[in-house]
Amino acid sequence: MPIEERHVKWWPPVVLALLGVALYINTFGHQYALDDIAAVGQNLFVKKGIAGIPDLLRTEFWHFSNISLGYYRPLSLITFALEQEYFKDNPNISHMINAGLYGLTGLVVGILLQKWLTNQTITAFLIGLVFIAHPLHTEIVANIKGRDEILSFLFIALMLLAYWRYLETNQQGWIVGACVSLYLAFLSKESSIVSLALIPAMQYWFARRNLWNSLISLWPFLIVAALFFYQKQKMIGTLSGTPPVDWANYPYALEKTQKSTMFKFLEYYIRLLIVPHPLVYDYSYNVIPSGGKGDLLTWAGFFTFVGLIWLTWKGFVKRTLWGFGIFWFFVTMAPGLGFIWIRGGIFAERFTYAAVMGFGFVLIWGLQKLLVRDPVDANESPTQLRLVRYMPLLGLMAVVTGLYAFKTVERNRDWENNFVLFNSALPYAPNSCQVQRHVANEWIEKGLKDRAKADSIANATNAIKPRPTPEQIKKAQVLIDTNIAHANKHGRWALDHLQESTRIYPSFGEAYFSMAYVFQKITPNVDSAKYYYKQTIRAANAYAPAYNNLGVIYQGEGIAQNNRQKLELASYYYNRSMVVNPAYVDGQNNRMNLMKATGIDVQALPDSIINKY
Repeated sequence: MPIEERHVKWWPPVVLALLGVALYINTFGHQYALDDIAAVGQNLFVKKGIAGIPDLLRTEFWHFSNISLGYYRPLSLITFALEQEYFKDNPNISHMINAGLYGLTGLVVGILLQKWLTNQTITAFLIGLVFIAHPLHTEIVANIKGRDEILSFLFIALMLLAYWRYLETNQQGWIVGACVSLYLAFLSKESSIVSLALIPAMQYWFARRNLWNSLISLWPFLIVAALFFYQKQKMIGTLSGTPPVDWANYPYALEKTQKSTMFKFLEYYIRLLIVPHPLVYDYSYNVIPSGGKGDLLTWAGFFTFVGLIWLTWKGFVKRTLWGFGIFWFFVTMAPGLGFIWIRGGIFAERFTYAAVMGFGFVLIWGLQKLLVRDPVDANESPTQLRLVRYMPLLGLMAVVTGLYAFKTVERNRDWENNFVLFNSALPYAPNSCQVQRHVANEWIEKGLKDRAKADSIANATNAIKPRPTPEQIKKAQVLIDTNIAHANKHGRWALDHLQESTRIYPSFGEAYFSMAYVFQKITPNVDSAKYYYKQTIRAANAYAPAYNNLGVIYQGEGIAQNNRQKLELASYYYNRSMVVNPAYVDGQNNRMNLMKATGIDVQALPDSIINKY
């Protein structure tokens, strides 16, 4: 039988929607940052616009990053392709769409909470307010790539709302709508699978339905899940992918401390839910050292985990609001905690995106118990009574969400572009080898621009006909020297950060590669460039660009010195780049061009030749 229909007051959802958009208005002028570049700028199928959509449906998310993590999330990439079709490279539009989708999420969450918490409008609104205002969401909304997470949660919320409407009306069309929403959530992010646990939980806690019948009601959603994972297997050929052996991003797998570190991370996640400061875009090696038997935070996390499991059971039996909040937290944090347990991956703020709502349930329940007094005068009007009783809670939540909103707006500024974002992390994550390398790469970009300016001035001066005057040469030389000095300064700053990166992680191949690049392109020193490219290969022997760039150096020397052995070395390294990564286009093109020009195509060389130069 259908449950009684629960009516919705529209002002809370509308306020949440407007607030969700307003908090992210200051991202509208932002550029691409962090993973945006790989997801949009370097994704050739996205760049094709609508024509690239069939290819996006057949490839995994990081296809053009030459790694196979087994992520099949075509929906957000399709939206990026549509933006490319109609707006080209316009990050402003993408940021506006993210903010709009976040506002829509606030609207749906506001309605859903009122459906669940009948006649508890203020409680439902405050839980939604915690979710919308929380600063942990900045990584998702202010970063365009985070749209996969936004869409996933939005469609999960729509699925729950559609199923609730089915409970109210008993109309089968709402079941169809819920299944479609779940499928779209899967296309956004396959970890949406955990949301299946929320369907029976919602019925048990808020519709007061029998648990067994609630579990049986999952059968159409299980069919949708099976069809999606069949589609994923057929489209990309894998369900799990092959995570790289990577100390920077998967250190705990290599140290074999996944389980202990997961408990330690649980403490960090709970702390950031309560006090979201400081926030850092990267927590790779070695921001949070591994957990272990002798680590106090690991034990604290373990006992917290056990305690929360016990509380979840108690809350389940009594159908308490806080019990549902803890259950929601565990379900939605499962992918983030599983990422550590199964893959040994790093801590990331984005894993808390949906879990914030579970925190909101517990927080508002606790504050209500402390601050909302019981009715004392039966003659008071319901509105007057409610306002008087809730005034202390509303006052405190105005302060809390005001601080959350302030932190959100402030944190948004850090996501303006890579240079601002990476440097914002240095004070809080100086032990991140990745942050140090990212900052260095930004200085490298500036150094490359300085060098390009110097070359442009030199070329323009040399192009003056019939010949440049001494005065023109003098002025040009001053500008050239100034730009070269800037390039050298930026190169030195980059090297300082790269040396710190390799101090943190001595086998960080990508940091050695960036060092070599500085010596190849900014502060020319061929011997140093070759040395650090070879260091890259020793540390990360599957890093194709290092082989390719060594080939470029040897080809240049071979032509300048008329040295065939160096040309053979160049061919050898081009071929090696293709062996370690058959899809590496630069290596293929350079090999073909060298073979056309000289006829040289060397697959193998004796160590004596390789070590000679």
